[in-house]
Amino acid sequence: MPELLLALDAGTTNLRVCIFSPGGDLLGQASAPVKSNSPAPGLLEQDAQAIWTTTRRLIARALDAAGRTAKDLAAIGVTSQRTSAVLWDRATGKPVSPLVVWSDLRGATRARELHAAGFSMAAQQASAKLESMVAAAPTLPTGRLAFGNIDAWLIWKLTGGAAHVTDRSQGWPLGYMDMATLGWNTRLLDYQGLSPDMFPTLVDSWGEMGRTSARVLGAEVPICADIADQQSALIGQGCETAGQCKVTYGTSATLNASSGGQFLYPGPTTPPFILSHVAGETRFCLEGMVYSAGSALDWMRNSFRMGNHQAFEALARRAETSAGVHFLPALQGLGAPYGDNNRRGLVGGLNLANGPAEIALAGLEGIAFRIREIFDHIYGATSLTPPEVLRVDGGLTGNDTLMQIQADLLARPVARHAHREATACGAAMLAGRGAGLLTQTDGQGFVRHDRVFEPRLGPDEAESRLNTWKTQVYGAAA
Repeated sequence: MPELLLALDAGTTNLRVCIFSPGGDLLGQASAPVKSNSPAPGLLEQDAQAIWTTTRRLIARALDAAGRTAKDLAAIGVTSQRTSAVLWDRATGKPVSPLVVWSDLRGATRARELHAAGFSMAAQQASAKLESMVAAAPTLPTGRLAFGNIDAWLIWKLTGGAAHVTDRSQGWPLGYMDMATLGWNTRLLDYQGLSPDMFPTLVDSWGEMGRTSARVLGAEVPICADIADQQSALIGQGCETAGQCKVTYGTSATLNASSGGQFLYPGPTTPPFILSHVAGETRFCLEGMVYSAGSALDWMRNSFRMGNHQAFEALARRAETSAGVHFLPALQGLGAPYGDNNRRGLVGGLNLANGPAEIALAGLEGIAFRIREIFDHIYGATSLTPPEVLRVDGGLTGNDTLMQIQADLLARPVARHAHREATACGAAMLAGRGAGLLTQTDGQGFVRHDRVFEPRLGPDEAESRLNTWKTQVYGAAA
């Protein structure tokens, strides 16, 4: 009887397919980068057809690595970047637009106009861009044009066009959901002149929502989970109880804190998201983001010629302290809790006595301080009880020095997920639930940590260092 779980993780910069046992053992995986194009300043696009072609290849490679076939799969879970947008023709199965990536800012002006008309949204959300995408797409007969996030596109392709679906954790960031009904916002659709027939059907976050076409995958495998990437990582870290949180360190760094069944709103820079929705029960989480984390360190490495990631970390370890050098990782604006998109990065405190080692260490400290700010804001502005241990994942967590600094500056332990990409673990766990292989209390085999970094600073010293850094990067008014 099939029992293996396949997680398809369609991220912004990478595609990844992982094959897990129901106990959480990683049996095989395959990954590939996703190419982005910027046709003009502020625009960022990807090729949806190329993503699908790569997905099929990666599924085959991951199954080969596991020594299995599609007939051994009990269920598939899909997780993906949020609020990307693509249009396709149901009749031909081909995209009629590029995949517009979430960070694309073509909707900035329209977002302001819609906000003035009473529709609250951000420029990054698909609801600020879809009108222009439809206007630029070829005119198709009624009922042929389909819209979705990348998850909806991939599920549609996997099922041979039989299922056009998304879950509410994916639907919420699009900007088209009605907060009261948790259905599509028909008032906004009417205002924009968009047909609801374009939109995917909203389904539960787990439970069978379609089956792969045998022509596509070689077997009819149930697709039993669909979950947004940051929410999937939160679940993959075992953080569904209110108050628990995780940080995913990658190109950006994102802190998500579960609020259980509570809809909390501590402020616009740490907005609420749907964590999951199943059988009428909705769970929520809060999110705060450091826009530039891994990307900021890449900039620093390249600008100061500090070598590869390993050389950069070794350089930072050489410095006993940053010796007054400080770094604000705001190369793409200052995220939570400030929400200042016009703020830019800062390297300061340089003098003749310091050099590359101090600059590298200051770079790592800047990211850790920013996470500390978001952590303090979320737990200071809500009644949530902060966790005793911060759980972390993402490619940047391979930097032991950064993880130790984070533990020091939070004055609490940091537990690193053994699978750096916990998003895939969450998708596999939920696929197991949806297929009936796991209960909601099962799945701890997927929550594995390979190291816990213990803090070397007490709360008072960590607070003092935070205040000093704030004065350095924001000025005395901080």
